[in-house]
Amino acid sequence: MSAIAGETERVNFRANQATKREAERVMRAMGLNLSDGLNMFLARVAAEHRVPFPLAMTREEVLAPETVKLADDAMYAISKEVSRRVADGKPIARYDPIRAEAYIQYADGRKEYIGG
Repeated sequence: MSAIAGETERVNFRANQATKREAERVMRAMGLNLSDGLNMFLARVAAEHRVPFPLAMTREEVLAPETVKLADDAMYAISKEVSRRVADGKPIARYDPIRAEAYIQYADGRKEYIGG
């Protein structure tokens, strides 16, 4: 079976080696080759004018493991520092996404917006 119909054009792209091999294995199990699978994908995109599946990915799927570790370590350090400052009654810089403004939050709960 071939998903190729009509005139064809060569397309070259880079893919993660392990992902490519797994995709080839899955395609073979379905009686297809990788070119057939990619052509079916492109045909769906062209027909539906969208990517034919949700584009939700976890950060672990998007980022390299060392980047996830670095981000986690940074968030932990920030959390510890915020907790220390709250315990000491010191003000904390925060961001209000609704107002799209930074502010200082004081120990008494008062907020002082910066700029705006």
